[in-house]
Amino acid sequence: MKIYRIWKHGKIVESPSPGLFAGITTMKIFGRLTCKSGMRAKKEHRIFFLTWEDAIEAGYRPCKNCKPEKID
Repeated sequence: MKIYRIWKHGKIVESPSPGLFAGITTMKIFGRLTCKSGMRAKKEHRIFFLTWEDAIEAGYRPCKNCKPEKID
């Protein structure tokens, strides 16, 4: 079973689900799980976020390529 590192409410936890957004730790950018830019990042530089708010709280900005939208 695949395990993802997810930022959830200020902590990194392990989860079988990647959450809603993916980020690149070296650039502090997050986007959709299907973003081509994010998919090219090395696995050791990826992090996943449960919510939009979690990504913003962690200091990441939205990707300018895939333009992720906040999900309410």
